Amino acid sequence: MAAQKPDGKRPTGRVGFTRQSADRIAKVVRTIEQGDRKGAGLSFGSGPRSFGGGGSVFRVGTHDNNAWAKNALKTVTFITVTTTPNTASALNLFADIATGSTGRAVAIAKDGTGWYLIAAECE
Repeated sequence: MAAQKPDGKRPTGRVGFTRQSADRIAKVVRTIEQGDRKGAGLSFGSGPRSFGGGGSVFRVGTHDNNAWAKNALKTVTFITVTTTPNTASALNLFADIATGSTGRAVAIAKDGTGWYLIAAECE
């Protein structure tokens, strides 16, 4: 059964190629078929990932009441995850965060295997 056209009708004729188009397509097919088979196939990824399905790259959470110094690690508790693991250790590369910011939102992002502070709720 032939595929339908966008207007919902079935095609009534054959698809034709010029000799130049046929040669171009054949060349591409030969190149691919003779290529290195060790490489990975074409992939468009699996879309956004959840924490349980391989790891998110962005999370919103909170940290304890203590100050968070620049270049220091802090445990961030995710606000949308109630099952464990629901924390990550994140590195603050940008600025000191003052004491008394308990319960305030922070945003962290993952680069490779490390989590980094990218934003913090201000007063």
